[in-house]
Amino acid sequence: MDEELIKTGDFAKMCAVTKKALYVYEAKGLLQPAVVKDNGYRYYRLEQVDQVATIRLLEKLGSSLQEVGDFFALKDLNERQKYLGKQQEAVEREMAELGKIKSSLEFFDQRISDLKQTGLKKVAVETCPEEYLEVSPFRHGVSLNPISFGPRYGVIVDDFEKAEISRFFKVVERKEGNYVKVAGKHACFYQEMENDDAAGNGPKALEYLRSKAKVVPPFYQEDFSSSVLGHDGSVIIKYSAKLDL
Repeated sequence: MDEELIKTGDFAKMCAVTKKALYVYEAKGLLQPAVVKDNGYRYYRLEQVDQVATIRLLEKLGSSLQEVGDFFALKDLNERQKYLGKQQEAVEREMAELGKIKSSLEFFDQRISDLKQTGLKKVAVETCPEEYLEVSPFRHGVSLNPISFGPRYGVIVDDFEKAEISRFFKVVERKEGNYVKVAGKHACFYQEMENDDAAGNGPKALEYLRSKAKVVPPFYQEDFSSSVLGHDGSVIIKYSAKLDL
């Protein structure tokens, strides 16, 4: 009956889509109007909202409209379940990636707060939790960057007297780590410099830290996507070592 029909605009609002989207779904064979009048006006029924919701769900899961059509064409429930299982796996991977992004944002926010409180070139004492690192030997020609090393990475100096970089590190989840940065009180400071100066500044930074606090190896130079804090081509590096208590 006509009183059960819903005009295109009203139906689009009910489904939280545009009228153009409904026309596209129709053109792709995914959704047909319940009635098309002689004047071309299209009308839908309330039960078709569920079909649009399914289309939108599959789209949000990353399916193309062609794939949505292929899904609707599946007659075997096992095949539909298999398809949805693959989409669920994709969502879980995406959620894991978003979780990492969220952790990075929280870390950067905390670093900015720490820098605002501590200031530049001022040694402070912080109580650090146990952290897990993926450590690898120093190699010439390796570019440390957040794309390949993640948001928190840097270099380690194991011998204070030589003051030479001995290892690379990046902060990782426990199951991925091969080295534990022990919990405890660390002396640290932030320093701003030009990016080109960061690689060679380690010995001076170590000397400065040792002049302000009694620390023990190893000495950490942490970049943590340092351009997030820097500006106009500068970077801000965090230097730290465990206090000798």
